[in-house]
Amino acid sequence: MKIRLIIILLLASTCNAFSQSFGVQAGIRVNASGIEYPGVDISRKTGFEGGVTFRQPLYIKSLSIRTGLLYFMQEFSLKNDMGNSTGITYHFSEDNLKIPVTIEWRPAKGLIKPFLHAGLYASCAISGRIKDNDSSNSLKYSGSSNRFDYGAIAGIGVYLTSSIALNANYEYGFSERDLSLGDQFVSVKNRGCSIALNYLF
Repeated sequence: MKIRLIIILLLASTCNAFSQSFGVQAGIRVNASGIEYPGVDISRKTGFEGGVTFRQPLYIKSLSIRTGLLYFMQEFSLKNDMGNSTGITYHFSEDNLKIPVTIEWRPAKGLIKPFLHAGLYASCAISGRIKDNDSSNSLKYSGSSNRFDYGAIAGIGVYLTSSIALNANYEYGFSERDLSLGDQFVSVKNRGCSIALNYLF
């Protein structure tokens, strides 16, 4: 019983010494995905990204663990001119949830603190739509695993105050996901750049 009490007190003192920060984040995400489908023109669109964040300082004062639960929208279009002036355009849109886990390094002290961070992320497409000139349908995948992606993330930023931060990130997805288009598949490799404003409580 005494040992358990000591462990609890040690954990509590650790949390007090290295206070956690919760926050919210909102910004834009530029879709830079690798998309493969023959005979079409490809256009990528910028979407919203935002959610809740968490930061836990480590024993080394300049380092912290950053994570969160973020929503982002990913959109792109495939246009086939079909040899005429009208052609047909397919619009793909996905709603995604993402969990990034990165190590943050703040090299300088002061009110305004620049930082670097890098790590990994995992994401899942929770819903999607495909639209053409005449119809709109739920997006389908070649298998359930094609809803998931994981990859590396790196970025830079600055704490403008103790509560407000601005950051820019780049993500490189490792998965190749196949999205259904009729009886064929569109191959997508997630890539993206984002700029976001963070508020920490």
